[in-house]
Amino acid sequence: MAEHSYRRIAVDLRELIGKGAFAPGSMLPPEPKLAELLEAQRGPMRQALALLAREGTIEVIPGHGRRVAPPERRNGVQRTAYRVVMDGLRERLLAGEFGPADRLPSESKLMEQYGVSRNTIRRAYQELQFEGVVVVLHGQGAYRAPD
Repeated sequence: MAEHSYRRIAVDLRELIGKGAFAPGSMLPPEPKLAELLEAQRGPMRQALALLAREGTIEVIPGHGRRVAPPERRNGVQRTAYRVVMDGLRERLLAGEFGPADRLPSESKLMEQYGVSRNTIRRAYQELQFEGVVVVLHGQGAYRAPD
């Protein structure tokens, strides 16, 4: 099995949920099956599931397993807002708007553009960093990750 950090596993599982591989309200496969599906070891898989439960993406049903949280129970507005920012930045990156190691828009500029909080922008950049497409340097901004 490939070694993956629990954050990368969480991103992958979140993407599967977002694409409809696991519908809202449906039970997730048992942990060993998920680990096999995502080519992850069980320890990091367990950490990723705990992270997704803390953020409200999945719910733990004692004695039954884990299920995808219905949209009305998820972290509503902030979750949607950071995903909108994240998807917008990803599209711009894929379109080639930024070259390797180019600096991305500042938090302030994105806050103004999207009408969201600094924390929402930071979460979007953090997720993109976990995906490996952005590098965030404290106090210096965010940059497109080198190819």
